[in-house]
Order: sequence, then structure tokens, then C-alpha cells
Amino acid sequence: MQINLSSLFSLLFLLFFTASMRAQTFSPQSQFGLGGLHSPLFSANKAMGGISAGFRGTRDINSLNPASYSAISFTTFDIGLQLYGNIISDTARLTDAANGGVNHIALAFPIMQNKWSMAFGLLPYSFKNYTYNNSVLEDGISYNFQSKGTGSTYKLFWGNGLQVKDFSFGFNTNFLFGELDETENILFTDSLGNINTSKHSTMSIKDVSFDFGIQYRVKINKLENENKDRDNIYMTIGAYGAPSFNIKSLSSKYTNSSLTSLLTGEEIPIDSASGGVYGLKEQTRLPAYFGAGLTFGNNTKWTAGIDFHYENWENFSSPLNDLALSNEWRVKVGGEITPNFKSKKYGSNVSYRLGANFGQSRVSSNNSGVPEFGTTFGFGLPFGKTTGNYRSYSRLNLTVEIGRRGIVSDTAIKENYYKLTLAYSLSDRWFIKRKFD
Repeated sequence: MQINLSSLFSLLFLLFFTASMRAQTFSPQSQFGLGGLHSPLFSANKAMGGISAGFRGTRDINSLNPASYSAISFTTFDIGLQLYGNIISDTARLTDAANGGVNHIALAFPIMQNKWSMAFGLLPYSFKNYTYNNSVLEDGISYNFQSKGTGSTYKLFWGNGLQVKDFSFGFNTNFLFGELDETENILFTDSLGNINTSKHSTMSIKDVSFDFGIQYRVKINKLENENKDRDNIYMTIGAYGAPSFNIKSLSSKYTNSSLTSLLTGEEIPIDSASGGVYGLKEQTRLPAYFGAGLTFGNNTKWTAGIDFHYENWENFSSPLNDLALSNEWRVKVGGEITPNFKSKKYGSNVSYRLGANFGQSRVSSNNSGVPEFGTTFGFGLPFGKTTGNYRSYSRLNLTVEIGRRGIVSDTAIKENYYKLTLAYSLSDRWFIKRKFD
């Protein structure tokens, strides 16, 4: 029954994946750069404030620092969904929106136990989903101006982690792909003789990038009791990052024109894509980034850590738009505790997680990045039966993040947001030949 139930949940998540892969969340700040960026973190790391530099687990996939793959002892299939909602306010209005989609789908497994592990998966990378509408009166003529952005990009990654004594090294090879669109429309409402225009800009990306990680793990106390392997406390120092990459992109820019019908009020095309440029080969320059941090904890009961993350968005460039960006930084703190993973009481097997993060966003206002702050909490809920000598390590990971981005001023907006992530992590010792007496 246990295997069938796990298979059923896997199938349900895959069905959700195909139905919601292109789901996007409305965000006016997705007009900047490549749009709104999805976090590459999985549910467990998100619940701990986003710590990842020094985090490593035997059944947790931490794609931000690929050195952590070397700790994976169980074949782990992890798939998660995310619900995202926000309340957006400026000096004139208040709006809210909610949407959801796939947060991640990944598989990791050991090649050589405690030496070498591999992971691969698919993540949403960025999205554009915003619409601005303004009514303008100029020289006695009124018209509507609309700015709109749509589209998504994705990241397919393949990574390896290798442990050499107390050091671990790792890398990810990433394939980025997708398409982003921006449109500016001018529609005259009172003057039927004026020409309506629709300016389109489209960019598609398809290229490879790389990122790297390193971790150093050391025992900071030595116990001689029978549970010393579980009770010893370790410190892990980690760092990760990637250089700036130029990735290939194809861009198209064209303008459509139309007149408003005197009889029906409908738009009549008069010039389609006049003077347009199509399939122009250009480059998008991705920012360099790095992170560093440390964690403390033992193998089974608790983990606590702190991270610093930095991204150099001031050097970002794209054929899609040239809006100014600021360098982004963030401090993250968090941890988890599992009271007794061997207890028969369900509550003692649950992992309880808590964290927070704060920093500066890449979104620029008044020549500086807008402030960000978020708090997180979550649970790792054991899923599956333990019978005889067989123990299930599968979990349902639930994460809640509540935060704020920006402040209300004459030139900025404030976004209060919440994120709910539900992930199913199926962990077991696959591909191992079992022996029977």
C-alpha cells in the first residue's frame, strides 16, 4: 500500500505540473530586467529563511550550493507547488492578486556513497506579468496608454557533488530557455482620426551557464557515547557563486498601427509590423553572484545557520529593456529541529523550521535598491509507513513565507506578499541490490 500511495502522489504532482507550468503571478516589478525571479531553493531551505551555503542533508536537494549534493545518501525525487499572492500599493491605489505554479521538480541520487552524488531537475527561472493602464489628456486629445509584459523562462540543471575528506566541491550545468514579451499600446478614445499604435518587443533565450560551490565540514565536539554519530555537532562553512555570463538571445521589435472604426468602434489594422526587426541575434548579460555562510548542527536533531547573498545587477544588459537596476544583497538566518526521528510519536518525527531574511532588491527606486524583508516557517511531515526493518524517509514539506518589498513614496510602490510552498519528497535507497539470509 505504501508504494502505491507514493506512486499516486507522484502522478498527481506530475499532473499539476503539466497543468500549471506556465502559471504566473501578477507583479509590476516584473518589468525590470528578466522579470520577476523565481527562487532556486526547495521547500526545506525556504522555510529556514533561505539558508543554503552551508546546508547539506542526506535527503534534501540544495541546488543553490551544488557541493551539498555529496551528502545525499538516498535517492530523492522532489516536486513542489507554490501559491503566490501579493497586495500592491502606491500613492493612488491598492490592488491584490494571487496565482500559483510549479516551484521545482528534481531527482538526486548517490553514485558512490558519501563520496559522489548527482542531481538534475527543472526550475522556473523568471517571468513577466504586469499591466499598466493610464488615461492621458494632452493638447485636448485623450488616449489610453498601456504597458504590458508576459512570458516565462526556465532552467534545466544537471549537477554533481564530490566529497574529498572534509571538503566538498560541486557544480551545476544549466540550460536556460524561454521567451519574454513587452508591449506598449496607445489607443485614442475620443479622436477617431488618430492612429493607434502597438509597439512589441520580444526576446527568447536558449543557452548554457554554470555555477559552482564548495563546503568544509568539521566536527566541533567529540562524544564517546553510543549515539556519538547522531549527537556530534558539526560546523559547515560554505560558499557558492557564478561569474557573469553572456547568453544567446533572439530579439524582435516591430510596431502595429490601426484606426478606430467610425461605425463599430473596433480597431482596423492599417499597417502590420512595419519596419520591424525580427530574429536579431544578440546577447543578454547575466549578473555575477556569490553567497557564503555557515551552519551548525548534528546529523538528525537540529540545524541552524546564517548566509549572505549578493548579485551584481548593475552590469546586467538585455535587448528587451534598459531599465536601471541596483545590486542585490540579502542576509538570511534560520534553522530546524526534529525532536526524535526514531520516536513512534508522529509529532516527534516532524521537522519544525523557522527563518528570516532581509536586504536590498535589484529593483531600483531613486537610484538605490528597494528594501526587502521576509519571515518564514514550515514543517517537514513524515509520509509513509514504517514496517519491520523498512523505514520510510519520504516527507511532505510545507513552507510559508510572508514579506514586504519596497516602500510607498512618490516614485515607488510597496508589495506585501505571501508564498505557500507544498512539496512532496520521495526518498529511498533505490538501485541497491538487497541481500537476504
